[in-house]
Amino acid sequence: MTGYNPENERVKKQYEEALLHGRHRAPRTVEAVWKAINLFEQFTDQASFKSFGTEQAKGFKRWLTKQNSAKGQPLSLSTVRSTLANIRDFFSWLVTHPQYTKRVDGRGIDYLRLSDNEDRAGRATREKIPPTVNEVRSVLETMPHETDVEKRDRAIIAFILITGVRDGALISLKHKDVDLDKREVWQDPKHVKTKNRKGITSQFIPIDSFATEIVLQWLAYSRDELGMKPDEPLFPKQRVVNNPVKLTFEACGLSTNHWANATPVREIFHKAFVAAGLPKCQPHTVRNTITIWGLENCSQLQFKALSQSLGHDHAMTTYNSYGNLRHYDVRKAFAAIGERSRDLEHLPTKALLAELTKRSN
Repeated sequence: MTGYNPENERVKKQYEEALLHGRHRAPRTVEAVWKAINLFEQFTDQASFKSFGTEQAKGFKRWLTKQNSAKGQPLSLSTVRSTLANIRDFFSWLVTHPQYTKRVDGRGIDYLRLSDNEDRAGRATREKIPPTVNEVRSVLETMPHETDVEKRDRAIIAFILITGVRDGALISLKHKDVDLDKREVWQDPKHVKTKNRKGITSQFIPIDSFATEIVLQWLAYSRDELGMKPDEPLFPKQRVVNNPVKLTFEACGLSTNHWANATPVREIFHKAFVAAGLPKCQPHTVRNTITIWGLENCSQLQFKALSQSLGHDHAMTTYNSYGNLRHYDVRKAFAAIGERSRDLEHLPTKALLAELTKRSN
């Protein structure tokens, strides 16, 4: 096998530029595409992309389903599905390239698909079981909060519960992004890593007063006691110093720098939930917790406001993406059907309409 094909490398670089600057894809997305194309070249032994056709497409699909992951396990259907999609998009772009449009057999593009049943299986995801608000509160109650780092860790979980911000955005927030008077957070896409770099104004959600108090205490402590400035991180990483005696680097309080990625935030969640005797929880799952709370406690107007605070243009996005109920909640909802109407059975029509109107608001 040759190391690389210069002709392929040139056109791959052009496609990378098209993704980054033409389609405005994130570098992480482009990296996944590059890996998929490299897999395709591994199958073809670096053959020119001009040799692509239906037989090559079918052969690649068969070959891909027999490959193993880095852990030695067969590739999952979801991985196979996403890889085929990336290769399909690449050749769809390539057939419009001036140097390839008459050389690439575009009929092979449609062969880079799983069967309908396999595609559905590849898109299937395991049911998310988000924690309840009470469970998150129990985690906050059990977390230590003596040191600066412990105070920060507890405030992180409380902050995500009352704002619903994504962990990637949380690590890039600055103190100036929080308006205490308005009880809101401005996720400024100029420096906050929001999804799709969208500007989002998130309100403090009145979901749990204890969590809100923890956040307010952290804001006061970090500004007054730690001396954090408006342009410094809301949740800074730990400071690492050199111990000249032990000749090692050690954690020592908090720095004034942002984390490079959200991995430490996820580790904080995992550790805190396990310590509280609960299953591991991803920060993003708390958005499900907030949505289910909203379904139970908000009017339509209030749920729309909650949806916008989470960064969604449409309430149905929140409803469909985060509103799946646990089996226990489904049973509880069914058991409550009709309960609020039993006391209305013998009311006059006018009084009945007035009561229904009041309850729907």
